[in-house]
Amino acid sequence: MIGNHYDILGVKRDAKQHQIKKAYHKLALKWHPDKNREQRAFALDQFHRINEAYHTLSKLELKILYDHQLSQYESIESIKNLISLLKQNNSMDQNNDFDYSYDNFLSEEEQELLRQFKKRINEPGISKKIRKSH
Repeated sequence: MIGNHYDILGVKRDAKQHQIKKAYHKLALKWHPDKNREQRAFALDQFHRINEAYHTLSKLELKILYDHQLSQYESIESIKNLISLLKQNNSMDQNNDFDYSYDNFLSEEEQELLRQFKKRINEPGISKKIRKSH
């Protein structure tokens, strides 16, 4: 079991509190260290992850903060993936211009980050450093 708290508990982000609690109880029973003596270390790790996920998602204030941080992380990861995709597809020509056909799929914030990235790589000497690092 790896991933975010929702993945750990096996619930969707819009899960109700009773669904989160039910998933927690089911998994806590399944992975309780006393019930998994053969693989106690693994069960203990799973049990701690399950407890941490439930502790966070069962308290409204913590859940709101966690959801906000998770959204930010996912936005950053999607930008990283897009930049990687652009590089793989040779979407930068000799002048380091991006093919902006991806704009329809990006939020304003993501588009601004890409514009800043483009501006940064167009600075003298930067594009050579980027190309050499790969």
